[in-house]
Amino acid sequence: MSLLDKAVEYERLVETTFVYHDIDLWTDHELAYLEPSEAVTIADNQKLGLGLDPDLLRDAIHWHHKMFPYTGPHRDIIEACRKADWIDASKGMLRKGKSRAAIREVEAAFPNLGFHNSLMRPAKDYGG
Repeated sequence: MSLLDKAVEYERLVETTFVYHDIDLWTDHELAYLEPSEAVTIADNQKLGLGLDPDLLRDAIHWHHKMFPYTGPHRDIIEACRKADWIDASKGMLRKGKSRAAIREVEAAFPNLGFHNSLMRPAKDYGG
């Protein structure tokens, strides 16, 4: 949210994106999980009546691993999600314009408690 200047109107969409962005890695045990994660997100958005833009949800999930800046529709939101995921996945080694202090503040609020280490298990177990 700090990458979006804490704009409250994006909070539910960002929360939902990060709840679902890698979910199929865990639920279907597949390394090719982006499209299935998108499908689950869109289905749950409809089923639960979340009322979020399905195209934006799909794009935020689809492009969150993109290495270079995203330039399509909803750029600000998708770029914030993409940058946040890279900061998290790299454990702050990639800062995407954020200060070390800002990253430490987020890590203190949301400690990973060994989560990054757990990501290595599926990669090995699923043959990737």
